[in-house]
Amino acid sequence: MPSEVLMPVITDSGDDGVVTAWFVDEGSTVEVDQLIAEVQAEKVAEDVFSPGDGVVRGLVAFNEPVLQGSRICTLFDLGEAQVPTATVSQDEKAPSTEATSRVVASPSAKRVARELGVELMTVIGTGPAGRITEADVRSAPASAEPGTTEMVGLRAVIARNMRRSVQETAPVTLTTTVDVTDMTGSHITARIVRAAAVALEDHPGLNGTRDGDRFTPAEAAHVAVAIQTEDGLVAPVVRSPGASTVEDLAAEINRLADGARAGKLVSTDYERGTFTVTNLGSFGVDGFTPIINLPHVAVLGVGTLRTVPRFDDAGAVVPRRLMTLSLTFDHAFVDGAPAAEFLARLVELLEGEA
Repeated sequence: MPSEVLMPVITDSGDDGVVTAWFVDEGSTVEVDQLIAEVQAEKVAEDVFSPGDGVVRGLVAFNEPVLQGSRICTLFDLGEAQVPTATVSQDEKAPSTEATSRVVASPSAKRVARELGVELMTVIGTGPAGRITEADVRSAPASAEPGTTEMVGLRAVIARNMRRSVQETAPVTLTTTVDVTDMTGSHITARIVRAAAVALEDHPGLNGTRDGDRFTPAEAAHVAVAIQTEDGLVAPVVRSPGASTVEDLAAEINRLADGARAGKLVSTDYERGTFTVTNLGSFGVDGFTPIINLPHVAVLGVGTLRTVPRFDDAGAVVPRRLMTLSLTFDHAFVDGAPAAEFLARLVELLEGEA
C-alpha cells in the first residue's frame, strides 16, 4: 500500500510550511531513513526522511505553502511502483516540472535568491556535487520583473498567516502611556516581557491559546517576542520570563534574535507561546495596531521612548520619559474591561521599577 510522506508539524500553530529542497527526483527509488527533503516553517528548517523503502511520486512544488501535517509526496512499494505512470491518480503526479528537479543550495544562496528574485531552478551550481553557492546566484539573471516583488516561500506563508489572523479574530486595540522616567538600567524589551508575564498571572483570560471557538488558559506565561528577519517577522518564545532576572531575559532575547536572523533556531524555540510582545520603538513608532499571533488571543505593541514636558505636583514643568503601549486582543474571547485591567496592571508594574 502507498504511504504518504507528510510535512512535519514544526510549530504550535500548525500553519503552512514549504519545501525548500528535494534531494530525490520524481520516481526515484529510496531506502528507509534516506534524506529526501528539507522543509521550513516560521524560519525553522527540518529534514524529512523516507519512512521506508520504495519509489517517491507526487512531489509538491518548491515554496508552495503546504499545511503542516499534510502530504508532500507519496511512497509506493517497489512492486506497486512498476505500474505505468498513467495509472497513478492526478493527485499523486508532480504538479509541475519545478517540483521534479533537485535543487541543493547553501542557506546564503537561498537568501540572496529571494532578495534578487532569482529562481534557483535556473541556476547552475558550481559547488560540491552541484551545490548552488551565493556567487552562483549573484551571477544569475533575476527572474522577476524590475521593480516588482513576489511573495514566495516563507514570506508567502507569513502573509497567509497574517491574513488568517485578521479573518478569524475580532481585533480591538487599547492604547495607554507608561511613565518610565524612574526606570533604572536598560533592557527595555526584557523588562516589558517580564512585567507582561507577571501581569498575565492575574489575568489568565489573555494568557493561553485558542482552537476554533475554544480557549485553553495556560498554566504559565511563555511570551513570544517578535523578531524582524530578512524573510519576515517571526516570534520565538521566552519560557517563563516572570521568574527570570532582567539580565537573564535580555541575554535570552538576544540569543533568540541572533538565532532567528541566522536561521539557526529549532522548532522548540517556537513552541508553547501564550502571549506576544512586539517592539517598534527603535523605529520611532509611538502607537500601532499589532496583529494577533495565532493561536494567541492577545499581543502587546511597544512604542518608542520620548522625553516630553509634564507638570509635577508643585505645578513646575519637568521632563518625563513616556512610552506608548498598544494591546490588541480578540474581542471574541476577551472583553474590553479585563483587557484594560491587564494594561493598567502592566503600567503599574513598569512604573514601579526604579
